[in-house]
Amino acid sequence: DLTHTFPQRYKRGPEYLERLATLEKAIQAASGGTDIEAVGRAGQELLDLRVEALLTANPLIDFDKVLLIKRGANNLGLPANWVTNASIGKTGYDNEICILSPVTPNGELTTFHKPDKGAFVGDVDLHWDGDRMLFSSIGSNDRWQVFEMGIDPATGQGAGAPQQVTPGVETDVDNFDPCYLPDGRVIFSSTRAFHGVPCVGGSAPVANLVLLERETGVERQLCFDQDQNWCPTVLNNGRVLYTRWEYSDTPHYFTRLLFHMNPDGSGQMEYAFSNSYWPNSTFYARPVPNHPTKVVAVISGHHGVPRMGELIVYDPGKGRHEGQGTVQRIPGYGKPVEPRIADGLVNGSWPRFLHPYPLSDKYFLVSCQPNSQSNWGLYLVDVFDNMLKILDVPGYAIMEPVPLRRTQAPPVIPDRIDTSQTTAVLHLQDVYA
Repeated sequence: DLTHTFPQRYKRGPEYLERLATLEKAIQAASGGTDIEAVGRAGQELLDLRVEALLTANPLIDFDKVLLIKRGANNLGLPANWVTNASIGKTGYDNEICILSPVTPNGELTTFHKPDKGAFVGDVDLHWDGDRMLFSSIGSNDRWQVFEMGIDPATGQGAGAPQQVTPGVETDVDNFDPCYLPDGRVIFSSTRAFHGVPCVGGSAPVANLVLLERETGVERQLCFDQDQNWCPTVLNNGRVLYTRWEYSDTPHYFTRLLFHMNPDGSGQMEYAFSNSYWPNSTFYARPVPNHPTKVVAVISGHHGVPRMGELIVYDPGKGRHEGQGTVQRIPGYGKPVEPRIADGLVNGSWPRFLHPYPLSDKYFLVSCQPNSQSNWGLYLVDVFDNMLKILDVPGYAIMEPVPLRRTQAPPVIPDRIDTSQTTAVLHLQDVYA
């Protein structure tokens, strides 16, 4: 596939196939005998070939540094599937933002930023210029706040101390899970609406999305949903993709839908899974590069394991209801994806995934736990069922991989609203037309 896709940049494909065929014969021959050393040598050559052919020679790995979260495995800091950061502990984490360089199993892992007093650090969003990042941690009023930190792309070192981005003037409001907009503004999740999740008696705060004007510090709430908004990110067309949990008049175990909207909050509508019982939850969705509609996402259940689950490529251009738009589950090459209706949808499913980052519509960096005995590590996976481990640190989880590089910013969508007006234009559409 790499030879076909990148004929000018991946010219050693035929050589790799020849080496693979030779190794296959050598392993078959050695396995039938008693020369254990020969089996070991052939096996190591095969592992080395995998790294070279899939990773180091891969034209999509055109960067030498990856941002990561390294967090102690005894406290992953993952909210349950019906709550947000505001419902988990603020401290007690052994975590830091790290950089892996080069992006190989022998790369060096260095600390970029480690918060004081065991505070949480995560929800990293890298700016398209590659010279700064947003993240969630604990700030003013001992509440969750959004921070920004500069990066020297050449060295991968921090450029100055972290600065709190959210004004944080309310003493009882949490702000977290940020994303940059192409025009310089920031969207983040906030508990300022003072809603509570109904099925836990309102004890878990609900977070809706808020827009921040960086220059003025003016904040404006964009979503007014009874329940949560999660994981905002910008689509290739400049609109904002996010997960919205609807609760009223629905079987709420199955209604964490993908939504999208304009950056000013207008045009909020379904992206995928309206009126669907599968999947229950969709987390960490990101757009596939250079594609108008495809996304990669983690699907999970309602109760059960928090936010982790199966990895799917989904294209709402093919269909938006349940499995209609499913391109593939990874791993699952050539296999149909049958929507399964269950509360704990992925409780018995392995491998498990978190935080996918698409390099193309076929190749993905992702945090993966292959089985219950494995660490959460950094993997390169693809639609052909290859799962190549890049980094595994005993006692720690490696999460939120983001290549440290400059990328093309999506287009800026001009605001459609006028906040100086006290009335709005309401458009009614005949749904049968």
